[in-house]
Amino acid sequence: MSRIPPDESIDLADLESAGSMTSLFRVMGQRPEIMQQARKLLEVTMRGGSVEPRLKELIAVRVSQVNHCFY
Repeated sequence: MSRIPPDESIDLADLESAGSMTSLFRVMGQRPEIMQQARKLLEVTMRGGSVEPRLKELIAVRVSQVNHCFY
């Protein structure tokens, strides 16, 4: 549970593929200017480039497992 309450009023329909990251973005919603920049970064890294988004997601899951963190 976060110490900063999530902003449930934020529309994150375009981040459905972000999975558990939606709660992170809702907390960042307390500072919209930070959240918007983070969303842009996620968009560029996960949807751009030559590596398939599905493979990027699998890599992110594996990295979290290796580092013993929740993804």
